[in-house]
Amino acid sequence: MKFKGYTNEIIVENEIVIKKSLFFHNIYLDKQNEYNFLEQLIKLKQDCLLNPINFYWEKEELISQYKFLKNYHSLEKINLTEKIVDMVIENIIKMHNLNINSAKIKKFEYVNFLNKFHDNTINKLEIYDYYIDEIKNYESIFNKLDLVLSHNDLVPGNILIKKDKLIFIDYDYVMLNNKFFDLASFITETLNDDEKLINYFINKCIERKIISITELDTLNKIIKYQDLLWTFWAYFMFEKQNNEEFKIIYKNKLNRLKNRKHY
Repeated sequence: MKFKGYTNEIIVENEIVIKKSLFFHNIYLDKQNEYNFLEQLIKLKQDCLLNPINFYWEKEELISQYKFLKNYHSLEKINLTEKIVDMVIENIIKMHNLNINSAKIKKFEYVNFLNKFHDNTINKLEIYDYYIDEIKNYESIFNKLDLVLSHNDLVPGNILIKKDKLIFIDYDYVMLNNKFFDLASFITETLNDDEKLINYFINKCIERKIISITELDTLNKIIKYQDLLWTFWAYFMFEKQNNEEFKIIYKNKLNRLKNRKHY
C-alpha cells in the first residue's frame, strides 16, 4: 500500500510504514538533522510523537520505519471541533516539554529558510522584495525568544487521531524554535480560514498560559512569516514539478498572506 507524500516516498508493508526521503527535497530539508532527532526520539518514553521502529541511511537517503497505526485518521479526513483543538494544544504542550539534547538539533533560521525557496526558483516572486526587510526585522525579534523542540509543520496530515488519542507524525522540519511557531503552524496550515476555531484556539492557549495577551503581536508576526514562507514553498514546488495542485496551494497561501487578520 502506497501513501501520498510531498517529501518522502511512503509505503506500508506488514503493518510497517516505511518512509524513504527523496533527494530532490534536500535543497531545503536537512535529513541529517532529522536523523539526529530520531536518535533521541527512539529512546524517549512519551506519547505525543510517533516513535520510530528503525531508521538508517541507504545511498544518502534516510529510511525510517514506524508502526502502522490502525483506526487512526488524519485531520484531513475529520471535521475539526473544539475538543480536537483542545487535544492538539495538549500535545503541543507535551512536545515542547520533551527532555532532549538540544545541542544535537538544528535551530530554525527564518531568513535562510525562506531564501532556500527564493534562491532556487527561476522566476522570482516580487513579494520577496516587498517583505524581506520586514522578515529580517522579525528574525531579530524571534532570535531573542526561548527555544523549544518544535515540529514546525502541523498540517492536517501530520496530526493523527483515534477517539481520545492524538499524536503528531513526520519530522522533516523538526528543529529548535520558539513556542509560537507550532501555534502559528496549526493556525495557518490546519485551521486555515476557520476564524471561530482560530479564536477558540488562541483563547485556549492564553487560558492554558502557553502565551499571554501581551505576546499576541509576536504570534501575529510568526503567522505572517508562515503565510509568506509556505507561499514561497508552494511556488517553488509548482515551478519545479509543474503540478497544478501546488499552483492552487500557492494561490491560496498568497491570498491568506494578503488578507490574514490580526488576532
